[in-house]
Amino acid sequence: MTVPTESDWGDYQSDLDAKCAHDLFGGRTNEEMQAHFRLNPIERTSELRFMPTVPFRYYVLGFRDFIMRKEFDFLSASDAASCFLSLVLDKLERQPQDIIPVMPDLLPALKYVAENQTEFDAEESIYGDFRETLRKIQSLNAAHGARE
Repeated sequence: MTVPTESDWGDYQSDLDAKCAHDLFGGRTNEEMQAHFRLNPIERTSELRFMPTVPFRYYVLGFRDFIMRKEFDFLSASDAASCFLSLVLDKLERQPQDIIPVMPDLLPALKYVAENQTEFDAEESIYGDFRETLRKIQSLNAAHGARE
């Protein structure tokens, strides 16, 4: 995949959330975005939610890369891991057409996060059971006809 073009972003200026996402992500590579994911994974996740399809598919892979590098700022590993899982679950529930094509690229990382919740310092009492979230993701993915 290549960096999304201006035309891939569509009419982002008519949507305040999409414009905010474009202002930060637009024209940047996933490598360039790594520092931004590290600085505030919660806000970057929010921006990913409001991206048009093509930019979302590109930058969610960058978010996956950020998660798997495990170069988190103090106390952000749990939020980043939880945000990653919840973003994928939300997209599968609300806009499956946006995420299904990249699910094969995301599933290994999703499985790793779910199976290593303690490594991300994500207490189950606060963040829920990551394995249960993964089961929901896998079920929705299969319901949409996607393969693992």
